[in-house]
Amino acid sequence: MYKPLVIAWRFLRTDWRSGELRLLVAALLLSIIMVTALTAFVERLQIMLAGESSHFLAADRVLQSPRPVDHAFLLEAEKHALTQAKTLSFQSMLYAADEPHLVSVKAVSSSYPLVGKVKMRAQRFASTTAVATGPVQGEVWAESRLLQKMQLSVGDKVFIGETELLLSKVLVSEPDRGLGFLSLGARILMHLDDVKSTGIVSEGSRLRYAYLFKGDHDAIHVYEKWLLPKLSDSHKWLDLKNTQPTVAVSLARAKNFFLLSSCMVIVLVAIAVAMASNQYCQRHIKHIAVLKSLGASSLQIRNIFFSLMAIVFVGVLILGGLCAFILQEIILQQVATQLDTVLPDLTAWPFILGALSTIISLVSFTVPPILRLKAIPAVYIFQQSRQQDFPFSLLSLAIATAGLSLLLLLYTQQLLLSALLLASLLGLILVIALPAFFILKKLRRKGMHASHWWPMAVMNLQRRLQSNALQLALFSVSLMLLVVLLGLKNNLFVQWQQQLPAKTPNFFLINLQENNVPHVNAWLKKHHAQSSVIYPMIRGRLTEINGVKVRQYVSKERFKRSGADRELNLSWSEDIPADNTLVAGQWFNQNSKQALAGVSVESQLAKKLDIKLGDKLTFMIAAETLTAQVSSLRKVAWDRMRPNFYMLMDKTQLQSHPKTFMTSFYLPEHLHAQTAQLLKVIPTAIVIEIHSLIQQIRSVMHHVSLALQLVLVFVFTAVILVMSATVQGSLAGRRRENTVIRALGGSKQLIARSLLVEFVFLGFLSGILATIAAQCVLMLIQKYLFLMPVQLNPSLWGIAPVLGMTIVGLAGFISARTVVSVTPMQLLREQ
Repeated sequence: MYKPLVIAWRFLRTDWRSGELRLLVAALLLSIIMVTALTAFVERLQIMLAGESSHFLAADRVLQSPRPVDHAFLLEAEKHALTQAKTLSFQSMLYAADEPHLVSVKAVSSSYPLVGKVKMRAQRFASTTAVATGPVQGEVWAESRLLQKMQLSVGDKVFIGETELLLSKVLVSEPDRGLGFLSLGARILMHLDDVKSTGIVSEGSRLRYAYLFKGDHDAIHVYEKWLLPKLSDSHKWLDLKNTQPTVAVSLARAKNFFLLSSCMVIVLVAIAVAMASNQYCQRHIKHIAVLKSLGASSLQIRNIFFSLMAIVFVGVLILGGLCAFILQEIILQQVATQLDTVLPDLTAWPFILGALSTIISLVSFTVPPILRLKAIPAVYIFQQSRQQDFPFSLLSLAIATAGLSLLLLLYTQQLLLSALLLASLLGLILVIALPAFFILKKLRRKGMHASHWWPMAVMNLQRRLQSNALQLALFSVSLMLLVVLLGLKNNLFVQWQQQLPAKTPNFFLINLQENNVPHVNAWLKKHHAQSSVIYPMIRGRLTEINGVKVRQYVSKERFKRSGADRELNLSWSEDIPADNTLVAGQWFNQNSKQALAGVSVESQLAKKLDIKLGDKLTFMIAAETLTAQVSSLRKVAWDRMRPNFYMLMDKTQLQSHPKTFMTSFYLPEHLHAQTAQLLKVIPTAIVIEIHSLIQQIRSVMHHVSLALQLVLVFVFTAVILVMSATVQGSLAGRRRENTVIRALGGSKQLIARSLLVEFVFLGFLSGILATIAAQCVLMLIQKYLFLMPVQLNPSLWGIAPVLGMTIVGLAGFISARTVVSVTPMQLLREQ
């Protein structure tokens, strides 16, 4: 066997028994476990969440069109191995026993849905079942409210157009119900092949075709690039972002959270590996001097330690990879079971990344100390009084910085982000180390007895002033990273809860006439339904801005993207609606003296159309024109499931125009059937249930929340590792100092108390500095990365000091027990 390898193996066994190698192995092992497991976890979880969120479309992408699309579009999708389905939506009359009722028909192909499941019941009051297909040819599924209103039962025959169909199931919901959010009448699901025989669909019919696609992410992307240039204005290419922006934004923020927290884990474990490597090499200074005195060359010593690191790397790689696989597999299997989905395949990338990160850590943080270790002279063995500090040289620091940069770049694959993270980290360490140095230097110990534990603790802190300031900075940065992630997690949770609180409206009520409003108010009060304001709706089209046609004022594409290239729902409100925030201008009642009528515009629409305060907007309402001056801009929370409008005006401007009314309300699930009674009183009203849509959104948010909490466990573990490694690095010097104190009669209690006070104080001070830094960093991240309102987080201010005192105090005291557990003679012999 290769001789350095044999000696390295002996070194490894000796070092392991003495405990000198354990911290380095623990740091490397935790590094590969956390990087590999976290990468695999995030990678596979994002695929599952993307699949779960695709339920809102029943596919990965959807192409909508008012007429059949070019067959070449579908052939191209086949070339990219995309699975396809087709739906056709239209309004029709359904007849049962010669009684007609307006329904919203959705005809689906046999492969529908591509993602998610259709929920149905075998009978009206039976339990709900989720199935992966729609109705077969010759059958229809209808919503419960239609059965109740028309006194139908499962098994009855109904007519749609000229075709008789069997009512075989009660429809609860389809995964893509949100795409037909404001469809008129009760929902009917039928097979696409039955449509032709109904005789309803003809030239000029108002139809909506939807072509559903599902496939590999890369294949979808390539097809999308091919398709988009070929689409006309009448086509709509839908993904999660433009169908469920609430979910899309939440998933994007969660992805940023995963990326940021993963980078923090990498930084923390890299620091731990660097500290452990430096400490391990420092403890071998005299061993090297002995080997040199016995005739070993620097080359032989280098080969021995490189061989030892190679053995450690192989062992850590195998054990760490296995632990990482088991850890993420157990967790993701539970998530997959809850989501009722198949666990995505595990790729090799997490293990490659884990191996590469371990190699980079060894090369960057372990090789430089070893290279300096081989330069130790043999005469060092006789220099007992020489201090055994082993600080980083400038070259070692440069190599370590380059290694950390490479680790971040390898993980994020974004050069700018990696550079910003690294620069921020180094800047924070410097910013925190300077005040820490000043505070430690100014600590007072005068007037206290030499035998007291406080002056002893202060002397220990000030004796190693520079190293303690650096340790404190590392503690602070570690705690700061943890507090930042806790703050972001809390902000995300609060935001998601605000979007869909416990009693979010689960019904919309539209197409009300003015004389229906008192009946609706009475019904809502009777059933204790929590409702929004009942708003009027007037259909109008924006035609001019400041006397210029809108299509000339902004580009055609920009006008289309704004969503204002169609008839808008105009409304009025005496007060600012609950989900609206005034960002500029004044509300109508403060603006009554202006020459023109006022209009309040949603701020994002104003930005897209370059509308400013004071601009004049012209609307076409039926055959009349109405000009209003922009009096205010509003920020609208569209995701609260309440009526909201792009344009709000004064009541006097719109009151004379034809209008209907709408509202939304929350009704407990056991009272859902009562909506049929309302429809009997007001047969022209339309009730739209969105309970299933809300449940889908909450399901995605729930699993994202669980994932965020799990990531925090990884970060917390890394914080403990860094602190332990940092404390361990100072124990050798403390053992020498306490040799003298014990020899001069110092008691164990005195040393133990001074050590405990020293470490608790370091932890408390690092927690204070971490809290200040975390609050500043949080506000920057809230504003520029997550685009959230900037706010203070007082609930987090006590976390870092308490954690700092607890973790650093316990880690320091437990690690330093060996200092007070041996006799002075044993300590002197070791020295």
